[in-house]
Amino acid sequence: MKHSKIAIIGAGRVGTTTAYALMLKNIAAEILLVDVDPIRCKGEFLDLSDVLPFSSTSIVRDATLQEAAQADIIIITGGKAQSPGQTRLDLLKINLKVMDAIVDGLASLNKNAIIIVISNPLDILTQHIQNKNILPRNQIFGSGTFLDSTRLQGALGLKLNVAPKSIHAYILGEHGDTQFPAWSSAYCDGKSISECLSRNELEQVAQQTKQKAYDIISCKGSTFYGIASCATALCESIIFNQKQVIPVSCYQEDLGVCLSVPCVIGEKGIVELFPLSLNAQEKNQLQQSAQNLKALMQP
Repeated sequence: MKHSKIAIIGAGRVGTTTAYALMLKNIAAEILLVDVDPIRCKGEFLDLSDVLPFSSTSIVRDATLQEAAQADIIIITGGKAQSPGQTRLDLLKINLKVMDAIVDGLASLNKNAIIIVISNPLDILTQHIQNKNILPRNQIFGSGTFLDSTRLQGALGLKLNVAPKSIHAYILGEHGDTQFPAWSSAYCDGKSISECLSRNELEQVAQQTKQKAYDIISCKGSTFYGIASCATALCESIIFNQKQVIPVSCYQEDLGVCLSVPCVIGEKGIVELFPLSLNAQEKNQLQQSAQNLKALMQP
């Protein structure tokens, strides 16, 4: 494996938990932390350096945006965090300015770098960065509904009394309130989920999945373990060219927005889209999700 360098922009809870997960899974040889608060950033990398004896990672340190620009993977977690009672989309105006500052600081960007956006509202920020044309679109994507989909699989696993890994089901569309489960293509080891659960049970699972982030935020202020694990899995698929099929936020030509559909993730970023056969209702839900995002992007 090549010497892999991952830069994490934003040394808050999501960023530092991602660094910790990357170290425990031995994904990166070098991890750079970048933050607007240098004292906080120093404390975080010093704390994380105590993990080095237990990891294959050789270096974890603070860095500048210019240094981060040369990394193989750049994970953007910077921006204002979501507060209790606040939707992801409430963050839009503040975090658009944060993204502008980050991109402006990524001078002399590694042309082979992959940028993973985790900051919210995720789909709009992903498209905002793509529109700056700093890299090809396939090299810039958001974590999207990856975490939402794993939550769905977990909830279905509990309902069916099977391991979540046995569930093949995706949440599509916006990483937010208009997300929806693609039930027509959801299976448990070859058996349709719709055959296993009633319509009422499916609706309950879908609502539970959509609500989970808000429940966590209302209890402890933010979510970070799950999304850090998703970011780590994305890095693993890129660095080892695993070509896993993962729902991420990427630009959809026919819809004119970034939103989540299953994609093949490898060393070039998004290798290809992996479209699902959606029924008429799901196609309409995808369109509604796109329209919602377009409306929010209007000046």
